[in-house]
Amino acid sequence: MPEFNNSSYDNNLYPAAKSFSVSFQTLGCKVNRYETDAVRQSFEVHGFTVLTGEEPVDVYVINTCTVTAEADRKSRQMIRRARRNNPGAVIVAMGCQIELLKSASEADISVGTSNRMSVVDMVMKKMNMVPAVKCAEPPTENKYQEFGPVLSQEDTRAYIKIEDGCDSFCSYCIIPFARGRVVSRDAADIIREAEALGERGFHEIVLTGIHICSYGKDKGEGIEALGRLLYDLDKIPSIHRIRLGSLEPNSMTEDFIRNLSLLHKLCPHFHISLQSGSDSVLSRMNRKYDTQTYRTVLSQLRLYFDNCAVTTDIIVAFPAETAEEHEESLLFCREMGFSRIHVFPFSPRSGTRAADMSPKISAETAACRRDDFLLLSQDLSAACCAPFVGKTVEVLLETQDAKHSFTGYTKQYFKVHIEPQEQYNQGAEVKVYIESFADGELFGKLL
Repeated sequence: MPEFNNSSYDNNLYPAAKSFSVSFQTLGCKVNRYETDAVRQSFEVHGFTVLTGEEPVDVYVINTCTVTAEADRKSRQMIRRARRNNPGAVIVAMGCQIELLKSASEADISVGTSNRMSVVDMVMKKMNMVPAVKCAEPPTENKYQEFGPVLSQEDTRAYIKIEDGCDSFCSYCIIPFARGRVVSRDAADIIREAEALGERGFHEIVLTGIHICSYGKDKGEGIEALGRLLYDLDKIPSIHRIRLGSLEPNSMTEDFIRNLSLLHKLCPHFHISLQSGSDSVLSRMNRKYDTQTYRTVLSQLRLYFDNCAVTTDIIVAFPAETAEEHEESLLFCREMGFSRIHVFPFSPRSGTRAADMSPKISAETAACRRDDFLLLSQDLSAACCAPFVGKTVEVLLETQDAKHSFTGYTKQYFKVHIEPQEQYNQGAEVKVYIESFADGELFGKLL
């Protein structure tokens, strides 16, 4: 296994902290999950005991999110709950909400989206475990913050962060202000982490970031940089599946899609952001593409990939969205045949252009429009599940209950429920005969 070396701290600098416990809570996206795993790994290296139950711990680390008002509320709620659970604990809040609202944080230690790998240093200083040290300052240049190989991950599939930041500045989104501009991770570090994860037994990796289609943009490259990275990852023997995070339609050329289809290990599941199926709403969102561009991308994906699945995100009740625009969006999504739609009511974020747009849509109307899309998503999921009945699929086993029933995912990212079996372990790849489906999920038996 490649040597594990996290350069942001010296493992011999501090005495072991084996008598201290720490817990982690994460809100938001897959990038946050990856960064939580990186920080958790640093606490483990320093001897802290990681606990996952409800019992009080000495240190609470809460990775916050600010993408919606509800995420903001839950972030504050987690901090207050931790304080109630153990008033004497050290509470750390990090992430996007803290980047924007450091002065308002109720935590003992607040770290935004830079300097996160110094959290363990800050905690040990706060607990008087070591002589006072000056914590590293946040980087002053626009450079990717390297966490080192994050090998201690809690899921069967492993996440690899390849970039941070976003240059798009969609009118509703606060993330570019919290995360900054695009910064890409060195390809050699990504490959090294993937190799190490494969040797640890992770057969599937998921490439994640804030805007992964912009990988290489800060170095003057286009979408071909992501293509070259995928080509190199595809050659790692211990990695069996490669899955991509969210993609942007205006970045996906036909050459890029054609080259993706030549990879042996890429999962035929693509999450292509849409946000609205109405061109006028897309324009107000500053999304930089229209429905025809989106339609072309999906047509090309389905031309080069047999039986691929496409998922997407939709924001309903964007300011000034009319009933006609809502219907346009519904009709377009039905035409696209998504396997799943993730639906979010518009949430105004202070500091964005959309926060000042009017008229605002009432909460009651927003709820109705959300329900329209949820019903559509159910219909489309059923249509995508039906062709699998009577066929055999490859499934990566992920969870097992007390009755030895497994669940796992196909390469197209359909969840599969499997009859009880005892001879398989979590992380195994198996063949499953699909017998039925319900609620967008498949049911079958091992062959």
